[in-house]
Formats: sequence, C-alpha cells, structure tokens
Amino acid sequence: MLWKTLVFYLFIQLIHGNYNDPIYPVQNPCLAILDRLSDMSSAFLNCAVSRARPFKLCEGCVDNYARLQDLIGLLENTYSDVDKKITCKQFLESYDSIQVVAQLIAFVQNIWSSSFCDSCITGYNDTNGTIQYSLTDSTIQFIQKKMMFDMCIFNATGRIVPIIPIDLNVTLNTNVCTICLASYNDINDFFLQLTHGNQPGVCMDIVDTMNYTRLLWSKIYECRRHDPDYMAVFGISFFIPTIVLVFYVSALFKGERQQKKLSRQKRLPVHSTTAALAGTRTWLWSNPND
Repeated sequence: MLWKTLVFYLFIQLIHGNYNDPIYPVQNPCLAILDRLSDMSSAFLNCAVSRARPFKLCEGCVDNYARLQDLIGLLENTYSDVDKKITCKQFLESYDSIQVVAQLIAFVQNIWSSSFCDSCITGYNDTNGTIQYSLTDSTIQFIQKKMMFDMCIFNATGRIVPIIPIDLNVTLNTNVCTICLASYNDINDFFLQLTHGNQPGVCMDIVDTMNYTRLLWSKIYECRRHDPDYMAVFGISFFIPTIVLVFYVSALFKGERQQKKLSRQKRLPVHSTTAALAGTRTWLWSNPND
C-alpha cells in the first residue's frame, strides 16, 4: 500500500512539477533565442526612443544593439533539429507570411544604419555578456572640441551649457561672441570637414550635437560667424557691378563729347559745292565712248 501512495505522489509531482528545473529537458533552442530576441529588441527600442532628444542613440544604445546582433548570429548558427538541417532562422520564418522576426530585425538594423552609428562606433560585440566597443578617432576629436567650447562658455558666463539650449535665460551683453569665437570656429570647421569626407555619412550623435551648438551660438547668444569666403563673395558682388556702371557712365560721356565735336564742323564753301555739282552733271551727260 505504501508503494502505491509513493507512485501516486510522484505522478502528482510530475503533473505540477517545475519544468524550469535543470533536470527536465531544456526548451527548444530556437524558442529560447526567440524569447531573448523579444526582450532585447524591446530594450533597444526603449533606449532609442528615450535618446531621441537629444540624439544619443549610437553611444547610448550600443549595448542593446550589440546583444541583438549576437542573437541574430545565433539564429543563423543554431539548429532546431537533431540532424542540423533546419536553422532557427528558417524555423522561425517558415510558414510565416507576415515575417515578424525578419521585419523586426530589419527595423532595428535600419534605425542603426540610418543613424550612421558605424561612423562613430566600431568594434562593438558581446563577449561573455560584456559589451566592448570603441569610438572612432574623428568622434574622439569632436568630443574634445565640444568640451573645449563648453568650457569656454562656462568661463565666459559662469553657467553650464545645457544639453538642449531651449528657453535658456542668458545675458546677451556677455563677451561670449568674442571670447569663444575661436573655439566655435574650431568645432564648426572640424564638423564641415567631416561632412565633406569620404565616409558614407556623419554619425547622428555628432550631427545633433552640432545642431544644438549652432542653435546656442546663433539664436541664444545671438553671435554671428563671418566666414571669409562669404565676405569675398560679397566683395566681388559689389565690385563687378561697380566696374560695369563706371564703364557705361564713361562711355556715355565720351559719346556726348564726340557728338558735340561733330556739330561744330564748318560747312563747305558755296563755290566748292557749286563746282562739285557742275562736275557731276558733266560726268552724267558726257559720252562714255569719248
């Protein structure tokens, strides 16, 4: 009777047992990757939205993106069957007309690529749960120049530069435009070099930072940057019309002097005119055979 009670107890435990316990068979590896992919894609999207303003997606969300890339690689290198004929990518996308997993992966990768994050972050990967990445040299230089500009603003105003310079209460009679002109020109010229470089695009982290820097400089502190190239254009635009105007005015006065000179010429003597007419008549009525 005791052994029947023991069998019944084991049967009840089997029905209501904890299947997450290591003694039970693990979940299908493809479904396990799918669960992990769901969690990491949600984390990446939350990170991207929270860093939309100011735009700091590339450096702020590289951890989540690197882990997603690692999971995407597992989908192609992990098999759903014992014979290793069907990959998890094929298993999850087969018989699915909506292609949820494929569209999700494409959406995440499109956000990363359209932000040109690879232009400022390289070598990102997940190594045993630790995300390692490095910034490009141009990104490091831009950050250093931005720190120098912010420090100059702080020294000139005594106020820390806000992340988003909107509705900033500033005193416009400061010497910011004069003291920090060199720092602003330095970072602005460096940004223009990046935009004209050979890389496919400038990292949006840098672009957004530069946009706010220009907004702070021109709108908040009402500083204006006079580019020598623009000054040359303005000078040429003024010089050429002036030369043309002087040419036409001088030509007009010269023409008037010539007309006056022609009007003062003396008339031919009367006897000269009469002799000329007589000679003409003689020639007209003469015999050409003579």
